[in-house]
Order: sequence, then structure tokens, then C-alpha cells
Amino acid sequence: MECTPNRARKRQERKSGIFTDRYIKSLKPESKIYQVREGRGFAIRILPSGVKSWYYVYAVDGKRRQMCLGNYPDVSLEEAHEKFRKAVDLVKSGVDPLGKQAEPEPIAAEPAILTVTDLKKLYIEHAKSYLVPRSVVQQTRTLDQDVIPVMGNKTAAEIRRKDAIALVEEVAKRAPGQARNVIKTARAMFSFAHDRELVEANPFARVGRAVPSTAPKSRERTLSASEIKHIWEVLGKSEIGRAILMILITAQRPGEISGMAWGEIMVGVGKARCQVCRRCGWWTIPSERTKTKNGDHRIYLTDLTLSLLPAQYDDHVYPANGRGRGAEATGGMRPATMSHFLTDNKYFGLPRWTPHDLRRTARTEMSALEVPERHAEAVLNHKQTGVKKVYDRHKYDKQKESALKKWTDHLKKLLA
Repeated sequence: MECTPNRARKRQERKSGIFTDRYIKSLKPESKIYQVREGRGFAIRILPSGVKSWYYVYAVDGKRRQMCLGNYPDVSLEEAHEKFRKAVDLVKSGVDPLGKQAEPEPIAAEPAILTVTDLKKLYIEHAKSYLVPRSVVQQTRTLDQDVIPVMGNKTAAEIRRKDAIALVEEVAKRAPGQARNVIKTARAMFSFAHDRELVEANPFARVGRAVPSTAPKSRERTLSASEIKHIWEVLGKSEIGRAILMILITAQRPGEISGMAWGEIMVGVGKARCQVCRRCGWWTIPSERTKTKNGDHRIYLTDLTLSLLPAQYDDHVYPANGRGRGAEATGGMRPATMSHFLTDNKYFGLPRWTPHDLRRTARTEMSALEVPERHAEAVLNHKQTGVKKVYDRHKYDKQKESALKKWTDHLKKLLA
């Protein structure tokens, strides 16, 4: 989702009424870049190449700002309006939605001398402000391993789409999964550069479409009743194994399970489950730890789920070193630890399966138990689509509790 370059002096501005998809599609490229405004600073720019980009034009402290909201049709009219409204609310509250992005980088005055290595240093410093440390380390490793050796000495502005495709194709021959990491990280880095007008375009935009071998393979694996009984017996003997079983019983993502902290769980202290405050018996995953980033996500903890929790440690339920005390304890267990545990034990005698397959199994079984689709999707914290995500703000706590109780009762019968 990369936007067209900002050439305010060269573009022509026109005003239109309320935008519609039909109208946006009717806008044709011309010899020069031009912009059409809907009003209140919401606009779309059309490049001679035919690329159409949404923009929000506003002022902070008397200074003009221009915020790119994405390209059409990758970002639909509805999505662009939603981003625009959020940005307007921030400006009204005195916050610049671009934040530090509005600050000019010292090197931006001479983009021609900016090498990819220089860009990587700028980007990693920027990434530290919004990514968790683990992601910063992963992105740094990806750039140092596969991007810098090939492109490091080239100027960032001279990197073209064909260069990006050639790099990704070469990495994909060795490891398709790593090729996807290269696309994701390099695309984010060049997006950072493009937003600051250090480059004219993002050469890694849509590269995945040009290299089909990087597409992740769709998985359909679910575990049968006999396989569930088998893994429950063998995985229940170790802490890592019980963490993996938590994916099955709660239907949450492996990364959310591995990062579970005791501070996120409310189960009461030395007494029966609280029936008054209605907070006991719930696990609240903070919004920043969820994939959807759509507010805190609450999961009801059934008695069978509580039986899988280990003895309490200092912070994390599943510490990185498996003990949770001492200098070596550095946060929660890595999700990859679960996958390695299965491969090291040869999937415990079953055909290849992954931790995520347990989440898919739970969702499939909920359908078999006639749990309403929306309730099951709420348990999995899947993002709603279309107008539902705008108007349906219900948290579905009672429905999630009912769905997880029904799923737990089914597991108990199966295991008995």
C-alpha cells in the first residue's frame, strides 16, 4: 500500500462532491499529476502513471501537512474515509497524526547520496519507536542477511522494482519463508523512505504478486478425535506441551499464548470464582498483543483451561527459559519454541501438524457443535469485514463464554 510522491507545486487541484467508487474509477490519468478534493482536506491524487492515492491535507501550528492514506483500490473508499475520520479527530485534539513523520530527516535534503545501508540505519532507529524489541531484532537480521549484501552500496533512489524482484526470487530459491520476510521488511523500510520523500516510489510494493513462490501455502490440517486424545496425553507431561494445549482449548494464536502474562489473568485469590465483579475467570489480552489491534480481547477460562496453567512465576505464564526466575528469564516463550518442540519430537508420531492447526481444529469443532458463526469468530478475535466492523461494536463476552464452555464440555467427553 504505497502512495504516490508529493509534488504539490506541480499538481492541479479540483473540487468534487461526495466521492463514490464510480466517480473515483472514472478519474483518468493526465500528462501532469492532479488532485481532486471532496472537502475538509480529504483528497485523491492521480499520477500520470494511473496510480491513485488518498490524502488528508491539514494544518498544525500554521504549517501545512499532507498524510498519505494509501492507494486506491488497495485501500477502498470506505477504508480511506475511516482513516481520514480518525486523523481528523487527532488533529481536533491537538495531535499531529503524522507525529515524528512530519519532522524532516537531516539526510532528506540530499536523497541522491542516501545508500540502502544508510536508509537501513534510519529505518531501524524509527522502528524502535513503535515495534517491540523482538521485531526490531528480526527485521535487522533480515536486512543484514539478505538485503544489505546485495543492495547496501547502491543509492536508495536507484533501486527499481526489477531489482527487488530479482532479490526476492534469489532468496525464494533457498527459503520461501525468508523471502516473505524480505518482502515485508524491505517494503516497510522503503515505505518509511517514501513517506519522507527520500525515494520516488517503493520498489518492494506488490513484489509478492510477481514472485508466486513466496505465497504461503494454504493449510487445511485439523486433528481428529483420536489425535486430540493422543496429544493431550503426551503434551500434558511438559510445560511447553501444556502451552501448546492451551491453543487447542482457548482457540487463541500461538503468539498470544506464549506471551501470556499473569497480570492479564483474573481468577481470584484463594477463593471460589467470583460471581459479583464478573472479572474473575477471564484472560484479557491487551490490544497491542493482538493481531487485529482492535481493542482488548477477553477469553473465558473454563475449569479445564485453568487446570493447564502452571504454578505462578514472576511475570509470564510461560517464561522464555521455562522457569521464570533468574537473570536468564527474558519475557515470554517465543512462539517458535512450540514449533521446534513438535519437530524435535517428530510430531509425536502423527502426520505433520503445527500449533496453529490446533486453533483451526477448535474453530472447526465449534461449527460442528453448532456454535453460531459470529460467536465462534469472536472467540478467535477475527476482524469483521464491511460495515459490520464500523457498526457492530459489541464485545460478545457472554457468547464467547458460552462457546468456550460448550467446546470444553465436548473435550471432556472426548478425553474421558
